[in-house]
Amino acid sequence: MRGHADSVTGLSLSSEGSYLLSNAMDNTVRVWDVRPFAPKERCVKVFQGNVHNFEKNLLRCSWSPDGSKIAAGSADRFVYVWDTTSRRILYKLPGHAGSINEVAFHPDEPIILSASSDKRLYMGEIQ
Repeated sequence: MRGHADSVTGLSLSSEGSYLLSNAMDNTVRVWDVRPFAPKERCVKVFQGNVHNFEKNLLRCSWSPDGSKIAAGSADRFVYVWDTTSRRILYKLPGHAGSINEVAFHPDEPIILSASSDKRLYMGEIQ
């Protein structure tokens, strides 16, 4: 599937297996329809992070358990959380002193977890 303009750095399959998140050094997170016999244009949504430069790439991505939000770690030391319907950034979570390499949503609680090159793990409460 084509769409990203630079190296892809993360993938995450939705809980029901119909959609794939990908994020790349082109500073976008994309949602792909991976169902059999989907339309030819499989990229169904594009989410933007900060203005792209060498230091501000999006790294890893994750779906919330209900699929209403997505998150990505970033080299700019923030965790970005988007609403999947409106594509709006809901949260830009600070705290790390290095690139955020992984993000995950708690399966039952409104908590997002992040891991960074600063050797720390953070837990953030969201709504």
